[in-house]
Amino acid sequence: MKCAYVSCLAIAQLLCHFVYSQYYFSSNNRVEPEVLWEAGISAGVMNCLTDIGGANGAGKKFIKDINWNQVQAGVSLFANASWHYQFGIRFSATAGHVSGSDAVLKNSSGVATNRYLRNLQFKTNIAEGSVAAELYPLMMFSNRNVSVLSPYLLAGIGGFYYSPKAWFNNHWVDLRSMHTEGEGFIEYPDRNAYGPITWCTPVGAGIRYDAAGLFNFRFELVYRFTGTDYLDDVSKDYIDVSIFNRHLPATESLVASQLADRSSELAPGVKHSANDVRGNPSNKDAWFSAMLSASIVLGRVRHK
Repeated sequence: MKCAYVSCLAIAQLLCHFVYSQYYFSSNNRVEPEVLWEAGISAGVMNCLTDIGGANGAGKKFIKDINWNQVQAGVSLFANASWHYQFGIRFSATAGHVSGSDAVLKNSSGVATNRYLRNLQFKTNIAEGSVAAELYPLMMFSNRNVSVLSPYLLAGIGGFYYSPKAWFNNHWVDLRSMHTEGEGFIEYPDRNAYGPITWCTPVGAGIRYDAAGLFNFRFELVYRFTGTDYLDDVSKDYIDVSIFNRHLPATESLVASQLADRSSELAPGVKHSANDVRGNPSNKDAWFSAMLSASIVLGRVRHK
């Protein structure tokens, strides 16, 4: 009788273990809590899609206009909490810089030649803070244990600092203070001065690798829609450069007029008139990142 009781108890314990482990065990020796915390670091590359640079043909906000030779380094710190590895929320801070140059179009043809002759370039530091939701679609419809490889989607909201600069006379010049398109000038009431901080909407996808219960590794691509068309300091038309004298000190006015129209550096004597096309205001600028991450998993305890 005692033997039968022990056998039934063992079967019951085994059955409970199986049901519980469907969602709460990451391996044979660690318990998966309902809410799992991670803290980690990411490193990778950043790039952007703006009015500057691009590829042959009309500039568009698509992968064909990405200038891969403008890839820059980026890093990120993050912490996230996930529920049953089905839904998660992440807080992250990302830093790096992006850049662009019309010089990449040197051997172009057609309408892209005009962008090459425009001869503009920029770089800007990026410092972003964001919160995003993560969705693990396979885990939502699976009764299995936490998978070693789990793809996920993410979307969120954030803000970032930026400050476009241009290389001029052997040093970097802050472009925002130059008002190269008349931003903030009374003569151009439709062109508000842009600030150093704007919003962004990060969306992306990635895959998580559960390495050994205590560590996770990820690879993800994240694209940021932004609230600015001045990431590169280019958006609308050329202005009458004589207006700079009314708003800036003499030295700055001279620099601003040269930075506003740099075509003469490639084609001496060429000057654009007011209202000539300089940028495309119909599309906001965007930037994106591709990063590898390593994180420490918090909350898993060894199962005895």
